[in-house]
Amino acid sequence: MGYKTWIYILLMMLFITTASAEMKQSTKARDPLRGAPFSDPAKTFEMPVEWVKQPIKYEQWADGADLAVALDQQLYPAILPLIRQYEKQNNLKIAVVEGTCGTVAGAAMRKNADITGMCCPPGQNDRLPNLKYHTLGISSVALLVNKDNPVDNISIDDARKAFMGKLHKWSDTRGAGGIKTDMPIKPVVRLHCKTRPGHWCLILANEDLFGHRLTEVGTIADMLASVASLKGAVGYETLWHMENLKYADKVKHLKIDGVDPADNDKLARGMYTIYRTFSITTWEQPGLSKPLANKLVQYILQNLNVIDKSYYLVPVDQLKKYGWKFQENELVGEP
Repeated sequence: MGYKTWIYILLMMLFITTASAEMKQSTKARDPLRGAPFSDPAKTFEMPVEWVKQPIKYEQWADGADLAVALDQQLYPAILPLIRQYEKQNNLKIAVVEGTCGTVAGAAMRKNADITGMCCPPGQNDRLPNLKYHTLGISSVALLVNKDNPVDNISIDDARKAFMGKLHKWSDTRGAGGIKTDMPIKPVVRLHCKTRPGHWCLILANEDLFGHRLTEVGTIADMLASVASLKGAVGYETLWHMENLKYADKVKHLKIDGVDPADNDKLARGMYTIYRTFSITTWEQPGLSKPLANKLVQYILQNLNVIDKSYYLVPVDQLKKYGWKFQENELVGEP
């Protein structure tokens, strides 16, 4: 083996060692317990050629419509007024159906809608061929406790320990500030959308990290009802759902490391790190792509600032202002 070859090998070993060390430092800095906020937009889920060639075919709810739109249960009321304005201005018939992220993703998979919208970032299985994502904004996911809980603030480390079952009493949290209480911590979790990044994965990366002594619920309403009824409970949900389902007088949200989840400016600055990402989709493939759908998406993107403030949505222009990373219209990285 020649001298130059040995030099090349040594340099490559040095590069790999340095890169590995930097990666470990970066991972440590990001907190290894925290899940990924986004999936890789470069990786498309492979589908059969027959599926790729399949046209959009409306289901009964969209019969006779010019456009079919399927939206999750928070995005639906938030942007429906904009859709109806666009419909009226352009003399169109737009069918809009409400569902969960799962049913909305199913509408995309079955090619039943021109536009779909979810409150989670797309997972790799959601990145279908020729499906393009357009981020509307983000909204904080608040840690919620019973109204009688004397604690108002918690560190992110203590929050994670609580959900992992490593902290047992509220008086053991640093946010208790000397409050004397034997009230046990009772985690309540809703482990929805397990194949998607973001949302509760920003508390703990996966379900295996959560402790065994917890209450697991299946719906948003069950989450709020459980936190309201269990003294010592801690759960999580968006502030809009808490207020819309009339639980604002039964549960309260905690600050995390002194940052209020209702403070959209601090969320935009990256100071509050648990949030939902709201996106809508269009089709890029000739024969699937509709100019009307693309124009509607642009209309929504251009009018995000008129969405009611009760949704606590931080729109994309504010995220761009503070250095969040975008690939075309899709949010793909934190500041």
